[in-house]
Order: sequence, then C-alpha cells, then structure tokens
Amino acid sequence: MDKIILTPLPGHTTQETAYVVNDYPYGVRLRCKIRYWLEYRAGKGFRLCSQTTNPKLPYEFWNKPKCSTYCMLGVMGLNPEENNHVTWTGCSIYDFEDLKEFQDTYGNSFDENQKKVCAAGIAAYEKYQALKATGKAPVWVITKDQILIGVPNDN
Repeated sequence: MDKIILTPLPGHTTQETAYVVNDYPYGVRLRCKIRYWLEYRAGKGFRLCSQTTNPKLPYEFWNKPKCSTYCMLGVMGLNPEENNHVTWTGCSIYDFEDLKEFQDTYGNSFDENQKKVCAAGIAAYEKYQALKATGKAPVWVITKDQILIGVPNDN
C-alpha cells in the first residue's frame, strides 16, 4: 500500500487560526461548521484538533474540541483520495528512520516548531546510528525540551 501524500495546510495552529469547513454533517440531517488546527505542546508533540458548531442553537456556539493523541511530528492537510477531507499524518518516536523522507515531503510547509522538532529528531537518529555502529546498545531519553541518546554505564 502506497503512502498518501496530503496537500499541507500550514499556519492553522490555534482555534483562532483554524481551517474552517462551512458545510459539515451533524448527525443525519443537520449541517454545521467544523474547524481544524494542528496543536503543538513542548514535550508532547503535535495533535490534530477539531471543533464543530451546534446547529440546534439559533446562534453560533462552538462545541467542546476533540483532539487526537500526540505525535512527535505532524502535518495537517487535505487528502486528495478522500474528496479533500482534512486529516493529518506524522512521525512518532518509533519512525525516526522515516524522518528525512517526511521532511522531504512536507518540510516546505513546516512552521518553526515543526522545523525544530524535525531537526532534533534527525540529529538524535544520526547519533543513535553512530552509537549503534560501535556495537554498543544506545538508550533513548526523551525529555520536555530535548531528545537525549547515550550508552548506559556497565557498572
């Protein structure tokens, strides 16, 4: 199965700057608005959030946001194979070997946070590979601000 390449939607990082779809199904018969944004939190990563309006009310009221689980690095975009529906894709800490390909595909649309996380991830993976080549067993430690890689003491 080939990977689907999304059409990136950069710059939608808060409720205020969200990507809005004006005609979205709400139940069987009703229609509403939905907004999407890619949230970032240091130490956790990126996640897709969405929020719909309540069409049962005579005024515009936004329901509680729904958010996915965090991923180390993510991109929100339109899926051309699903009628341009909004979705997202990303790399987790288990996908370090795919980071360069992910950067080649979506790097032009990265914001500053995405660029920093991607650069740190690539640097960490290169260090991991170098330590692994020496025959030692490297250990990952991911903190709120950085990715640390080292070899445990044999004491």
